Amino acid sequence: MVTVPPKYTAYQGFDALFHSVECYISKMANEMSDMYALKAIENIAKYLPIAYQNGKDIKARSHVAFANTLSGVVMELSCCTSEHAMEHAMSAYHHDLPHGAGLIMISKEYYQYFVEQHACDQRFIDMAKTMGKKDADKPQDFIDALVELQMACEVDNLKMSDYGISLDEADNLAKNARETMGGLFYADPIELNHENCRIIFEKSYR
Repeated sequence: MVTVPPKYTAYQGFDALFHSVECYISKMANEMSDMYALKAIENIAKYLPIAYQNGKDIKARSHVAFANTLSGVVMELSCCTSEHAMEHAMSAYHHDLPHGAGLIMISKEYYQYFVEQHACDQRFIDMAKTMGKKDADKPQDFIDALVELQMACEVDNLKMSDYGISLDEADNLAKNARETMGGLFYADPIELNHENCRIIFEKSYR
């Protein structure tokens, strides 16, 4: 793992993070998955920036690997939500796009949708606290923590356009996500319909 370049360390770390975040807000979440998910989120938020900055830091690498393993367990206990379906549509059409990078690109607007709809307020607050915002008292604090983590790993300015994605693909990407991995939409805490899925892609576009 110490030979993995920084950007791919970040991409993998965020993929693991979103496995747990999605499973934590999922309709399929349960006491067992919650326990693993929060511990994974905590470890990634604390140690991924360190592993990104210094790939030879064995302690940081170990904690991120631990979180990654936990996130794998979480997916067996709960279920990822539609964020993963949406990204797989992106990288299916654009093969040079790393999966983790695609997830990062859409993550802020994706979770903003559920925050604004008050889909699971307390769960977003719980995750914000786990990510280091001990005084978190509103769902938006999770979005702030997520953006801060992306900035710490220097992935906050990733652009779809850099990988050949065009804005007019948004509708087709939303359609493909539902056609190929539509089951994940049923795990969303509230409904994410085609129109709002398309809007998330559009808002995320750079």
